[in-house]
Amino acid sequence: MKTAVLMSTYNGDEYVEQQIDSIYKQSYQDFDLYIRDDGSNEDFVKYLESLQKKYDFHFIKGENIGFLKSFMELLKEVNGYDFYSFADQDDVWYPEKLQKSIEWLSQNKQDIPLLYHCAYHTGEDVNNKSNIYYHPDSEYCFKKCMTTNYYSGFAMVVNNELRMLMLKGDVENITYHDWWAGMIAVGIGKYHFDNIPLAFHIDHKTNVTAFTNKKRIKWFFQTLREESEIHKRALEYKRCFYNDLTNENQKILNLFATEHYSLVKSLKKAFSSNKWRDTTSSDVVMRILMILGKI
Repeated sequence: MKTAVLMSTYNGDEYVEQQIDSIYKQSYQDFDLYIRDDGSNEDFVKYLESLQKKYDFHFIKGENIGFLKSFMELLKEVNGYDFYSFADQDDVWYPEKLQKSIEWLSQNKQDIPLLYHCAYHTGEDVNNKSNIYYHPDSEYCFKKCMTTNYYSGFAMVVNNELRMLMLKGDVENITYHDWWAGMIAVGIGKYHFDNIPLAFHIDHKTNVTAFTNKKRIKWFFQTLREESEIHKRALEYKRCFYNDLTNENQKILNLFATEHYSLVKSLKKAFSSNKWRDTTSSDVVMRILMILGKI
């Protein structure tokens, strides 16, 4: 079974070769690497072209459209593979990462969406492996994935069935490719969290998806002003997959995918015994936004 590794880059001079090198040192070698550059400066593009000569990957020079659209563009254009693995430009993969994921994916039927996700080390120094991200102990159910994402793109591998279902979504409404993939796998497919760390995620200020306190505050006020990304994603999920859900999950989705404000639904969410976010402060903010009809 063949695997495509999809990487989106943007001015990542400091880390990208380290990441590419770790990909080509995988114990599992039946893969092709596709790199789409998202409108980087000329010097970085030339650097990637020199790395292409060294490693012989597929290289696509693209316009700047943002990391989500860049990954989804790759997902759409690269076809004919059994499995798809996402790669950030600034991480390090351990040699068994692809092997472990393919082993689990291959033992399942391929006519349903499948998602594999590994644990990983995180920090500023790749030589310091003291911090490990595991999947939280609490069950990650369909209800929880409406408001919380535990999936990181670089740590996941999906099968072609999940890839095709991901592409049904309007890219303007899904916000994050990894969250979108997770919702599909949890709602209508199968997923597996491996507690073996198989990558190192470099945590630094320039990381595109790092959700800092500053970003949290910005997100809160933006959600007050505009339609929330959670609401947009729920509506898009309903459009694409509502009839594929169980009756119970349809009821859950209907709480979030509302066309008009409903006080009853807002209060039902806000005073639910379920914890919507892992930290108390974030959970309280989520409930306030629910009462206000923003989520």
